[in-house]
Amino acid sequence: MSKLSQTEASGASPYGALKGKEMRSIIRSGEWTDVTTDTCHGHAQCNVVILPKDYAFEFLLFCNRNRSSCDPLEITDPGDPEPKIMAPGADLRTDVPLYRVFKNGELVDEPTDIIKYWRDDLVCFLIGSSLAFVWSLKAANVSWRYYGCYCTSIPCIPAGHFHGPVVVTVRAFPTAHDAVRAVQISSRHRQGFHGPPIHIGDPTAIGIEELGKPDDWNPYRPTIDPPKPGEIVMYWGCGVTPETVALESKTAFMITHSPAHEFITDHLAEELAIL
Repeated sequence: MSKLSQTEASGASPYGALKGKEMRSIIRSGEWTDVTTDTCHGHAQCNVVILPKDYAFEFLLFCNRNRSSCDPLEITDPGDPEPKIMAPGADLRTDVPLYRVFKNGELVDEPTDIIKYWRDDLVCFLIGSSLAFVWSLKAANVSWRYYGCYCTSIPCIPAGHFHGPVVVTVRAFPTAHDAVRAVQISSRHRQGFHGPPIHIGDPTAIGIEELGKPDDWNPYRPTIDPPKPGEIVMYWGCGVTPETVALESKTAFMITHSPAHEFITDHLAEELAIL
């Protein structure tokens, strides 16, 4: 299947009108292994982290200390792959288009399901995606250019053995009005969905050498021209952060979604916004 438009939530996908359950059924069947950016418009999508229960408390503490990147919307019971709050009946072993499997700090596999990796002691964390406020930005006619996610030099606040750099998503806004509206709107999506930006301005100030090019780690990042004079560039915490943490911490075993291949919930993002 061909890749979707690299414009964030462009609305070009014919899968945009589907409900979460409908899209998950297509993913579970193996018909869809692509990115989920333009699917199920308005629905909350989630980053996924799955790890043994022996690590679950430390990771929950890590999430609590790094809410701009890793604020969970749901945590499952050990051995239970069903997210009963966000998507009853779903199966986190099969309902993500593409996973990443980490062992001892190395990426060892990118399967389309994790049945063979599943264990009775695994706990699933669902961490909200910035797509939640992207739908709201579109509804408010805010303009921006999307650069994708980048690893930074900002350190996460460690918890137990979990430590590593913050990952951010980057957007450039053509006017101060668009930038201010983006801060206002994303601030309403603080709980679970990253909230307002954590940095504004120069990317090199947070360790990003160059914007606009994909890399081996995230080939789904769009290729885009550098920021234009006058554009306001802003950086939000990103739910891909746990993947860099798995590498940095040399976590014995962790499964995540592959960047941009997210889990689609049954809830509209606006349902979960702070009013």
